[in-house]
Amino acid sequence: MPNRPRIGLPVAVSAAATISAGIGMAVQSTANGTLGEILGSGVFAATVSFLVGLLLLMVVTLVAPAGRSGFARAVRALVSREMPWWMFLGGLGGAAIVMSQALTVPLMGVAVFTMAFVSGQLVGALIVDNTDLPPGGRKHLTAPRIVGSIVVLLGVSLSAIGVIAQGVPLWAPILPLVAGVATAFQQAANGRLKQHARSAIAATTTNFIVGGIALVVASAVMLLTGTRIAALPEIPAEAWVLFGGLLGVAFIGVTTVTVAHLGVLLLSLMSLFGNLVGSLVIDLTFHSAEAEVNATTYISMAIVLVGVVVTTIRPTQVRGR
Repeated sequence: MPNRPRIGLPVAVSAAATISAGIGMAVQSTANGTLGEILGSGVFAATVSFLVGLLLLMVVTLVAPAGRSGFARAVRALVSREMPWWMFLGGLGGAAIVMSQALTVPLMGVAVFTMAFVSGQLVGALIVDNTDLPPGGRKHLTAPRIVGSIVVLLGVSLSAIGVIAQGVPLWAPILPLVAGVATAFQQAANGRLKQHARSAIAATTTNFIVGGIALVVASAVMLLTGTRIAALPEIPAEAWVLFGGLLGVAFIGVTTVTVAHLGVLLLSLMSLFGNLVGSLVIDLTFHSAEAEVNATTYISMAIVLVGVVVTTIRPTQVRGR
């Protein structure tokens, strides 16, 4: 009998890990959004979140031999130009994520943020997967991928119309969509960096260094132009808002490993499922956003999930009968 492709253990484990990371990202969105409200600026909140994650990663990198040697290989790859310098800029995508979380989640909730963000990921993934950038190689466009992604975008558009009708400004759903596009490139670049460094810790640390530098510069500019920090989190009552950086470490670390098994598009879809589950629970439990969860939100989620299912269909499943 001819060998037939099958879903192996690495793919199944990668999918489960990515879904779990997606749930964690929904919690991260809530933490960063709340921190932005406390500090009075989404840029300040994103900077604090990134620096908390970077502190943890620096400790892990220094303690773990694999992290130290992997980081040294990453630096050598940059200096020797074995990898182009722009592949080290994945951290800018991470910075865009936490900034959009802090700015938009208080306005429209985690669920709508998630759908807008992942729709951007899908658009970016359709482009990136059709190039040689992903570590798992080129994944050509197929009809199910294109149709499923269009369905997802329709679902997200419906949710965006719903929150705008509730008074949320137009830029709010657009910002996470742009961050999602940037994240697709970030995941592919981080996967490549992990291959060269032979260490997910080193790749994630590099990601946080680049994003952290960008956010520190942005915060410094805001302070110099007169923007001030409104307040600081009350410890220990509000200490949980600082955990966003730690969850960001977990998300980027997991996706840096799993992108090689899933590809950028499938990785985006798995993280979407986890995001939707976590975000819906959070929005229904805390009601912390100006926009409410309503029938439009549920319909949008159903359309998005249909699009996810369609996108994951393999062409062989249609032809092989």
